Amino acid sequence: MQKKLIAVAVGSALSAFGATPALAQNATVNIYGTFYGEYSRINNGAKSATEPYQNYDHFQAPGSSIGFRGEEKLGGGLSAWFQCESSTDYRGANNSSTNSQTGSYWCSRNSALGLKGGFGNVYYGNWQTPFTRINSAANTGSNDTGVFGNAHLMTGTSSTFSVGAPTTGNVATAQRVSPGVFRRRQSNSFNYETPSFGGFKVMAAVTTRNYASSATSAQQKARLWSIGAQYANGPIFVGAAYEKHDNFWNIGTAAAPIDGDDKGWTVAATYTLPIRLKIGGSLQQMKETQALGRETKITTYHIGIDWMIAGPHGVRAAYTRAGDVKGPSGQAHNARPAANPNTKADMWQIRYVYALSKRTEVTAGYSRTNNRANATYETGGSNSTQFAGADSSAFAVAFRHRF
Repeated sequence: MQKKLIAVAVGSALSAFGATPALAQNATVNIYGTFYGEYSRINNGAKSATEPYQNYDHFQAPGSSIGFRGEEKLGGGLSAWFQCESSTDYRGANNSSTNSQTGSYWCSRNSALGLKGGFGNVYYGNWQTPFTRINSAANTGSNDTGVFGNAHLMTGTSSTFSVGAPTTGNVATAQRVSPGVFRRRQSNSFNYETPSFGGFKVMAAVTTRNYASSATSAQQKARLWSIGAQYANGPIFVGAAYEKHDNFWNIGTAAAPIDGDDKGWTVAATYTLPIRLKIGGSLQQMKETQALGRETKITTYHIGIDWMIAGPHGVRAAYTRAGDVKGPSGQAHNARPAANPNTKADMWQIRYVYALSKRTEVTAGYSRTNNRANATYETGGSNSTQFAGADSSAFAVAFRHRF
């Protein structure tokens, strides 16, 4: 009701300034968002072979956002729409417009301008790729980021990224482009979705090469391609996607740029039982070539449950594995250990869930990451340098409210 009142107020304001009333009457504008807070006690293991363990408390707000979306009916089943969703840090810790990695700026999350109708939905902006959407849909029992987030094991990390030349901020170009990362919101992307045919839908995305005219390296001519298909009907979801990152690695010279690519695929599925038990999982493989003739590869998988057992009481549990990084010995792999044996890691998590309402919940639980001798995966969101082979764990309580 409050959202509709806001839309009416906007329409009244436009009328007061001479805007055509019919335009306001045919349009809707909504405000929505999520505030999430996670307080944890983290143990990231030894800092080195001789230094003591890292034990500390940590408060973070991953996934907190506020958004505006609107739609105007144009007639004939055609609609114009927009969405601007922004990360927000109500802690006051990362609200800097100059830090592109925190995403604390306008339209830093799913944001676009589009047209939809009987032909489907076409839009341009900053949006999750089809690979990301299918992969995340089956991330049952886990978050993307934070203590209960598994993206750093599953897909490298999860955030908003640019392509090509540097944009704003003080982060290196390679981090903005973020090669090797496959759970991403992608800027400068054209997106298309078919209509749903009995639950079946195909999605595709491609980025533009805005900086190619003045580019002096292969990485500044980067382009992303992503395509996915899904079937979602009743209790069943099944999906698959493929994604390629052209020129995400600058492995040549300014005079002779060489194509360094990433490639990845994912298959994912969930099933919801009548007892309010959702089971889901995914399998993915990602390859990257950041040095001529030296390709690395990693396979990861995930399985989890989300079970509202009785009334407001529930449990979430999940297991995620990152396999060995394979390739020429010692070859670097972005956001991963270098290619070597014993680079596997396993993440276990379990949470108690209490639903205060359909939009508000509190959770409490435990997460643990076991690293093999050459693995360096930390607890999600801890922003620490993990000593190879040291395990990482955290107890956490969290509060989420959607509006």
